[in-house]
Amino acid sequence: MTIRDMPPTHAAQAVLTHRMSPAAACVAPRVSVSRLSRLYEVMDLMLDSVGDPLALGSLAASASYSSYHFDRIFRELTGFSAVEYQRKRRLRRAAHLLRHEPDVPVGRIAQDCGFPSNAAFAKAFRQQFGMPAKSWRDGGWRIYMDAQVGRESDVSFFVAEPGELTALNAPYCAPAPGSVAARVTLRQLPAVQLRYQRFFGQSGAALSLACNAFICTQESAGMPRGAPWYGVFDEDPGFTGEREYCYDFGFDAGVLADPGLGLRVLPAGMVAILEFHGEWPRFRAMYEDWLEHQSVWRLDATRPHVQKVARTEAGGWQGWLALPVKRR
Repeated sequence: MTIRDMPPTHAAQAVLTHRMSPAAACVAPRVSVSRLSRLYEVMDLMLDSVGDPLALGSLAASASYSSYHFDRIFRELTGFSAVEYQRKRRLRRAAHLLRHEPDVPVGRIAQDCGFPSNAAFAKAFRQQFGMPAKSWRDGGWRIYMDAQVGRESDVSFFVAEPGELTALNAPYCAPAPGSVAARVTLRQLPAVQLRYQRFFGQSGAALSLACNAFICTQESAGMPRGAPWYGVFDEDPGFTGEREYCYDFGFDAGVLADPGLGLRVLPAGMVAILEFHGEWPRFRAMYEDWLEHQSVWRLDATRPHVQKVARTEAGGWQGWLALPVKRR
């Protein structure tokens, strides 16, 4: 029996089983919906202010916790303390900028990502990625990416049916040179208010099943079958290990009211779009076949990667991948 064949109550249980890491699963009964939503908002604030000092007390107060209880609940939810979580996000932002902003000095990137000195940044970066920042910029990022998440370093955001997991988990096969670039278009996307479920510590098949179960549950609650769904990843998936994955999946807040979900706004901005129908293209192909050959556009690390998908009348999937870009 697939998740789609389950009764609604069983499908809902499947969502709980697949959508949470073991650490996150134990936190749900003890955290109210409103407080969980505030924790999500705090995490988003941490990402938006990645270069600022981490005021743990202020973050805890905004989520209606003491500093001690905030850090404990945060660790149960994500698997990391708030300080460790922010440090890892700072380092991934730095890795992102080192790859995509080759003309920005390393010291400036360290400062913009919240490190008090170049020495502190150099030590933390080497500990996280196993090489100096200069080696990373000179191509070491590719070695790390393939070794760290080789099976999924090219990961896109999955919502496919459980029966399609074999195709989704197949090793990456680079497209013919220029074939993806020829399909990429540039578009100004409007802002979207999103109701979402946040997934921690999952990728690949587990994430695909979790998103599929989430869709089934929402459709049983009244979501139209042809409505669009959005997958959102705030960082480069290739630099993020499975334990550190933080992925939002949801729908336009105007389509269905569900106060039990988080609420965020996908910012407006210029994106590179790759449309697809009946296939599951990868962001890696967009990076390597289009972005890395661009003289006009570069990645905008301040906005998220987004996938939009919808069911076709025949029951398949179509949509697009959106890579946030800005002018050089």
